[in-house]
Amino acid sequence: MSLGTIAKSNYSKAVQTLINKIHDRTDVQDSLYEQATQYFLDADKLAQQQTAAEQEVYLFNQRLGQTPASEKAKIEQQLDKAEKSLRQVSASLDQLRLQRLEQLKELCYSVLQLSEGEDADDTHVMTAKLLGTIQLMSPTEGKLVVVSNQKSKHLYKAVLALRLLDRLLLDEQISNSYVLKRYQDKTEYDIEITGGRIYQPFRDDVQIPLLMAALVQDIGQYHPEAQQILLGPDGDQDEFRVLDNPERVAMLQINYKESLKYITQAIGKDKYIGNSKDQRAWFDRNEQEKLGFIVTLLKNSIKPEQGIGNLLKIPQIYTSVVLSTKHNYSYESIPKVGLVLDKAVEKGMCSKTAADGLMRITGIFPQGYGITYIPKDSDKQDLDRYEYAIVTSLYPPHPNVPICRMVTRNLTYQISVMGCTVRVENNLFFPQARKKLERIKPERLKEILEKLVSNLEERQNMALIPKCWHPTEYFTYAKNQNLWNKAINHHF
Repeated sequence: MSLGTIAKSNYSKAVQTLINKIHDRTDVQDSLYEQATQYFLDADKLAQQQTAAEQEVYLFNQRLGQTPASEKAKIEQQLDKAEKSLRQVSASLDQLRLQRLEQLKELCYSVLQLSEGEDADDTHVMTAKLLGTIQLMSPTEGKLVVVSNQKSKHLYKAVLALRLLDRLLLDEQISNSYVLKRYQDKTEYDIEITGGRIYQPFRDDVQIPLLMAALVQDIGQYHPEAQQILLGPDGDQDEFRVLDNPERVAMLQINYKESLKYITQAIGKDKYIGNSKDQRAWFDRNEQEKLGFIVTLLKNSIKPEQGIGNLLKIPQIYTSVVLSTKHNYSYESIPKVGLVLDKAVEKGMCSKTAADGLMRITGIFPQGYGITYIPKDSDKQDLDRYEYAIVTSLYPPHPNVPICRMVTRNLTYQISVMGCTVRVENNLFFPQARKKLERIKPERLKEILEKLVSNLEERQNMALIPKCWHPTEYFTYAKNQNLWNKAINHHF
């Protein structure tokens, strides 16, 4: 294994910070999901405060109409005080809501900053780097897998949703008039919005709302009713266990209902700041349409058929395999994600066109996945060994043929500048490739394993012809974390 400093690069730190801002478990409780948890706990109390203040105003208004003229001044004074109290309560609640909205929007702009380049090629590289870094920072074995995946899956799914949107637009498979209108309107308007940005229709009205919908899609799971199902009445059950069918149905219903309530009530619409009546009217109408688009995405994702909800549903299915939060998670089984999507299409859970679109982007081997492959010599003949590589590019030539960065060469780890495309017949994930190495003596296979794996105990538990390898440890070394610079590509 490569020696060097075990540390996170600045980029890896930025990705980890973004993950933590979305979903974390800390004493500060300032992540999106922690704040939502607190909101759900406080929602009834806050609603009661608002209702009590409104009722007080209503009662004094009623009394005012029934009070003799001689006593009206006193009632008017009490009414004025009640109305002031109502305004204060309403303003306080609205300020909290706008703070949550601002935080969510800033998270989404941060996602765009890490995943969008100057052109399509840059965007694909940046997206591959972001998805690959999430995967490579995630543990692949042990008790921490499900906890880590639970935190990372929201960001991963949101990024996939962005790229699927791009693909379906290019293939002219989007019919939603709201999206098409903004997509075709390339003009930058001289209107200042969140964070001093100049309004851009497609970015601000389509991409950001799509990211918002993806990030809050599972937020209803943190409502107390949902948590009671997950943790049990006494709070002592394993939240990652497989739910029985009645629990699962109840959980899905609560998550759907509360996620919608969260986006409409806890987040809602932004507030116009300025003096122009025309801009205010446009801004308020645009905010209403944006919120309507997010609600449509969330509602349609339940059973999207050919609709816009596929932008959430298909990345959700893909992510549930790649970053599974179930105890039966198996790293070597991740490439079966293509079969899982096929099954979802068969069951009518999502669109075949959209599912094929995502497979075209990602393939069955996710970014950051550890590939074991048989290299070839200068005469294009298979060698009697296997080497390690990591998937580092989107848009493979075929869903089963990943584009990778070579990690070992001649059974020696290196900071590689060499890329490779690994065909099915030389990729040890597939039986036909493993069959090629079965003729090699076990002694030779053990020798290969000893050179590639430093930990003796780990070696004893590994297959002599491994379907894949776990690059998590390799990636912990800071010098191994820049896998996405340009490389000369070889074909195996």
